[in-house]
Amino acid sequence: MKKTISVLAMLALSACGDIQTYPAQIEKQAAAAAETAATPVDQITITSDSKIAGKTITTIGPIKGTVAKLTAFHPAPTVEQGEQKLRVEAAELGADAVINAKIGAVEICPLSWGCRHVSGTAVKFSN
Repeated sequence: MKKTISVLAMLALSACGDIQTYPAQIEKQAAAAAETAATPVDQITITSDSKIAGKTITTIGPIKGTVAKLTAFHPAPTVEQGEQKLRVEAAELGADAVINAKIGAVEICPLSWGCRHVSGTAVKFSN
């Protein structure tokens, strides 16, 4: 019986979506991604548009993430932290930019007192 309950709980939590990143982890992830990224993490372009003026792009794929606060006493995740999460996710895929970027409002989500969901499409600039 205990095993069944444990398995059901794990399945329920695994359906919650992507792994949440806390603001303190973003810089560590950025440093790790920078070691293998073709474009420096801080130079990855973020835009809500579907095109980048003057650039020919090749789609790599969709990206998404969540920036969350650890406790009710921590500050809510900022838009800048959401943008940095998108840059890290894009760098891990070898992207030069993120198009169709969406950075959601802060909301309460599972396992966090406040989180901000981010998504977009990772793209590479074509020569």
